[in-house]
Amino acid sequence: MKAMRIHAWGEPLRLDDVPRPEPGDGQILVRVRASSVNPIDYKIAEGAMKSMLSLPLTPGTDVAGEVVAVGSGIQHVKPGDGVFGMLMNRGAFAEYAIAEQREVARKPRSLDFSQAAAVPVTALTAWQTLFELAQLQSGERLLIHGAAGGIGTYAVQLAKQKGAYVIGNDRADKEGYLRELGVDRAIDARTQRLQDAIGTVDVVLDLVGGDMVQRSLDVLGRGGRYVTPAGQPPEEEAARRGIQAHGIFTQPTVRDLASIAEQIDAGRLRVVVSRTFPLEQAQAALDFKEEGETYGKVVITVD
Repeated sequence: MKAMRIHAWGEPLRLDDVPRPEPGDGQILVRVRASSVNPIDYKIAEGAMKSMLSLPLTPGTDVAGEVVAVGSGIQHVKPGDGVFGMLMNRGAFAEYAIAEQREVARKPRSLDFSQAAAVPVTALTAWQTLFELAQLQSGERLLIHGAAGGIGTYAVQLAKQKGAYVIGNDRADKEGYLRELGVDRAIDARTQRLQDAIGTVDVVLDLVGGDMVQRSLDVLGRGGRYVTPAGQPPEEEAARRGIQAHGIFTQPTVRDLASIAEQIDAGRLRVVVSRTFPLEQAQAALDFKEEGETYGKVVITVD
């Protein structure tokens, strides 16, 4: 099979012929039809995790495709099913990939494979931060930093479905996009003091980090929740202020993937794809994602 692999940190991916994997117990063999680019993909290619990984390596965490074969113990999908999911051990920049039992679920019926591949990592992160960590409730005020990005796109929509009042912080030129997603208010925190602009909020989803960490704590009252996938949360300072602070390392589950698919098929979640690249141009896709200012996901298609 064909796979785009990293052979040296910081060097372009290369198209290789490699043996097709076979599923073991509790595993699923997927004929990959599409993957998508996440920041972790180009960071890994540049060597950000080289002390933890060995080469050659096939990147790609998001996956959408068809089940080819399953190992013993797999009951929720069968050969021929269209699936989507998040591969913790990567490998989706290839014609075939192995998924563990919890990593894939049936894809949304209303999406093609390219659209489905744009969903898992970002939507799972939004879902788990808002509903499992922050325990967001209807009527609460939510501030999202980086609201127009991949995770933010889903977080805005999910929060509005929950009945929250959503304030989206991003660059001023992204206000139109945020309004389309449904924010109640769009702000650019680079040009204004948060306390003056929005007062206090119940929950902050910080997708940016940096100086937004301290600024987030300043707009949260006692009992507020600060959640982030963007780094180590300020747990000690938050606790002194009576604020809960949580970080997340996103984990795929069949339940969460199925819940997201249900939301999409019900027309409640909009999926945005900015551009597609064929598998052999995966390096160009990584470069485009890292350098470009785009809305939506960059997708890699696999024929």
